[in-house]
Amino acid sequence: MNPSLAEHGYGVTLLGEALGEDEANEGKPFVGRAGFRLSRLIAWAGLDRARFDIVNSAWCRPPDNKLEGEIYELPAVAHCKAAHWGHLLYRSKVVVPMGNVALSALTGRKGILSTRGYLEDGNGFHILSTVHPSFIQRGQSKWSAAFINDLQKAVKVAREGIPPQVLSYSLDPSPAEAYAWAKSYRSWLDLNPGTYLAFDIETPGKDEDEDSNDPDEDAPDATWHIDRIGFSYQGLSAISFPWSPEYRAAISLLLGSPGSKVVWNAGFDVPRIRRAGTDIAGTIHDGMVAWHILHSDLPKRLGFVATFTCPYQPRWKHLSGSKPAFYNATDADVELRSMVEIEGELRRTGLWEVYQRDVLDLEPILVHMHQKGMPVDLEIRADRAGKLDEMLRETRVKMEASVPLGARRIEHVYKSTPKNTDGLQVREGTRLIRRCAVCGAERPRADHFKRTVKKFNPCADAGVRETEERVEEFYRLAEFAPSGLQLRHYHEVIGRPLPTVFDRKTRTRKVSFGERQIKDLTLKYPDDILYPLILQFRQLQKVAGTYIGYPAQETSKLSS
Repeated sequence: MNPSLAEHGYGVTLLGEALGEDEANEGKPFVGRAGFRLSRLIAWAGLDRARFDIVNSAWCRPPDNKLEGEIYELPAVAHCKAAHWGHLLYRSKVVVPMGNVALSALTGRKGILSTRGYLEDGNGFHILSTVHPSFIQRGQSKWSAAFINDLQKAVKVAREGIPPQVLSYSLDPSPAEAYAWAKSYRSWLDLNPGTYLAFDIETPGKDEDEDSNDPDEDAPDATWHIDRIGFSYQGLSAISFPWSPEYRAAISLLLGSPGSKVVWNAGFDVPRIRRAGTDIAGTIHDGMVAWHILHSDLPKRLGFVATFTCPYQPRWKHLSGSKPAFYNATDADVELRSMVEIEGELRRTGLWEVYQRDVLDLEPILVHMHQKGMPVDLEIRADRAGKLDEMLRETRVKMEASVPLGARRIEHVYKSTPKNTDGLQVREGTRLIRRCAVCGAERPRADHFKRTVKKFNPCADAGVRETEERVEEFYRLAEFAPSGLQLRHYHEVIGRPLPTVFDRKTRTRKVSFGERQIKDLTLKYPDDILYPLILQFRQLQKVAGTYIGYPAQETSKLSS
C-alpha cells in the first residue's frame, strides 16, 4: 500500500455503481443525494470521508441512469476497470463494493443481501460487500446500522488484519465418538456451570435462515422429520451427526444436561425435538429473541446477525446442500458465539433485565398455561373474531386495489351481456356472431326463416352465417388472495422474475412465495405496496386461525 495512504488514509476503497446527474455535472462520484447519505453514514460511523478512496464501477453516466441488468453493464464496467480504477484496488487493503453492480465487478456474481458484511479474498486485498447508499436512501433506513457496521469492520481489518480462526468441528463421528464428546461437555459443565450449550436441528424444507415458526408452505409436515443435529459449547468448536437411534444416548446426555441451552428460533426447533421424544432440560435461551430485544428494527436471520456478532465468520449459509454436516455444525457454533456477544451487549445497555423479565421469566408461565388451558370468554372472543375478520376484509380490499386489472385472475367471461353488470369488468373482444344471411339479424330464431302463405318472407330458407365481430365482453374477476397461483400470475404479467428457493430433496430451485421471499421482494421493490399488505394479511390469518377464530365458528359456540 502507498506509504502516504498508510499515514493519511484508511486503506479502504469504497466502490459504487456509476455517475448520476449531479456526479456527472461535477465529475466526482457520490456528490448527489446518495453522496449526501454516504457522508452521513460515514460520519455516524465516527469516520472521515476524506480518508477513503471512493470510485465507481463505471466512470460515466449510463443512459437514463440505468446500468444494472442492461446489456452494456459488463462491457462498461470491464472498460472502466481496465482504464480507470483497477490499479487503485491494490493500494488498499480492503475494498467495499456497494451494491450488486460493484459486487459483480469484483467477484462476477450478484446477491448483495446474502453476502454483505462477510469478508472474502480479493487476490491481494479483502472484499467486504455492503448495500448501496441509494438503497438506504429509498426508504430502507433500517440498513443504516448494517452499513455503519460494515464500514467500521473494513477500517479495522485494513488496520489490524484478520485474526486466525482455527475450527475444531467433529463432522459425522461414530456414535461412540459422539457420546465421548457429550461426556466431555458434561465434565466441562461441572467445572463451568455457566456454560451455554447451543443446539440446532436440520429438517427437510427448513429455510437456510429460518426466522419464522412456519414450515415450508409446499410441504407443511416435512419439517417435523429431523435429519441431523449440531451442538457447540466452546467457540469455534462444534459437532454434527444424524438424528438416528444409534446417537440417541449422546443426544439425551447433551439435551438432558442441567446447563443453559441456546437455540435460534426456539419456536421451530424445540417442539420438533420434543415431539421426537427427547426432552430439553435447563433454561432455553432463544438467541433470535434476545437479538430482537437488542435491535428490534434489524433482520433476525442468523446469517445476518453473524456479521455483527462474529465479525470474521466466513459465509456458510450457501453450504446447506453441499456440506450439510459442516453447515449444521457452523449454525450451532455461530449461535453460541452470537448469544455470548448479545448477552454482553444486553448487559452493557441495561436490557438484560428486560430479557430476563419478559422472556426467561414469562416463558415458563405461558408454556404452563398452554399445557393446562385456561377459561375463554366466548362473547369477547366472538367480538374479537368479528373485528379481526373486518381487518382481513379491509386488507384484502387494499391488496386488490394495488394489483393492476391486467394482473388479476379472470374467474368467468360471459358469453352475452348479463342482466346485472354490477361489479363486472368490460373489455373489447371478438366473438363469432350468428346472423341471418339475408337481413343480418343477430342470433335469429327458427321462425325467422318460416315460409308463410299470406305474407312473403324474404328470409325464408336464407340460412345463417357466422362472422367474427368486435363486442363488449363482460367478465368477473376472481377475489384476490395472496396464493402462489395468483402471485405467480401477478409476477408474470408485470414482468418480474419469480422468487425461488432451493429444494434439497430434488436439488433444484422451485418457485416459492413464502414469508422470506415476500420480505425479500419488499426490499427489492420498495415502491410496491402489495408485498407489505401480503405480510399483514397472512399475519392476520395466522392470528385468526391459531388464536382467535373466525366469526361463524365463534358465533356457533355461543349458540351451542
